[in-house]
Amino acid sequence: MPGEYLNSNSIDEYWERLKKIYQDRSTEWKDLTEKEYASIEHSEHTDSDNHFNEERFGKDTNVIDICIYKYLPDRNVAYSIEIKHIDGTKKHVYFQIKLQDKID
Repeated sequence: MPGEYLNSNSIDEYWERLKKIYQDRSTEWKDLTEKEYASIEHSEHTDSDNHFNEERFGKDTNVIDICIYKYLPDRNVAYSIEIKHIDGTKKHVYFQIKLQDKID
């Protein structure tokens, strides 16, 4: 999510920390497959932090995420996130959340 600053040395640790942020800001969570995400016919948007994450990659963090999302009705958002490690390994995750009405 925009404004989050994560620093990690492993993809799995990074994903667990990032996932917790999304879960804390949502009231519902649903894992998606790549095919399910692709079948959602709404326009994609790139996360505003993607550029910032790319700049940090290999400098002050060894793992980053590149996020693309689709706004859906009723405060739902579908996400496609690629998590990249400096060693070239990657993990791709897809999920959908329902955003809380108000985030403190």
